[in-house]
Amino acid sequence: MNLIWLANDDPDSARTEVIEALKAWPNEGFNLQHYSSMLALAQIELYTGDAEVAWKHVQGQWRALERSLLLRLQILRVEARHLFARTALAAAVHSDARNRERLLRSAEQLARRIAREKMPWADPFAALVRGSIAAARLNSEKAAAFLAAATEGFELADMGLYAAASRRRLGQVLGDDQGCVLIAEADEWMTNQRIRNPSRMTRTLAPGWVD
Repeated sequence: MNLIWLANDDPDSARTEVIEALKAWPNEGFNLQHYSSMLALAQIELYTGDAEVAWKHVQGQWRALERSLLLRLQILRVEARHLFARTALAAAVHSDARNRERLLRSAEQLARRIAREKMPWADPFAALVRGSIAAARLNSEKAAAFLAAATEGFELADMGLYAAASRRRLGQVLGDDQGCVLIAEADEWMTNQRIRNPSRMTRTLAPGWVD
């Protein structure tokens, strides 16, 4: 539920909640509580624009997550891989050309793994990552196709927040009057859900752009 603090545009309270919760939990091993804290802290870092910190945070705990066997759970496996891809995309924005392409390839590999799950609710995550990669590589046509597919897929899966973030990114890629309408629709939906900063929320869920 840590995302609620971000919806309220309060990343400091979000971080405090995670730290306080971890104080009450043993450090031994890597269990669901440790995964939840990794997810929460990485999303806070994405929200605040600390892209490299987010990438290193997830990368540094990935082996422990794999050893924990938590990735045997499909829903968690998809979520974790999408988180890792998100941090790679965010870090790529601020990297030099060589590291940027390396990070984009990492995100691409994670998108392929998500797509292999062959689940209607997982497919839009892969499309969103691929759309972000295409946009980073300045392939607007390909990016728009992937982002449109992600938006439709999230809507069909009743995942409204991700649908709004994907729609907002699609609007940015289009950059025309239709794009402005899509951005306005996404912002209106988020505002109606009491999300105070739609731009930052989009950066958290669909990074890979300079916002």
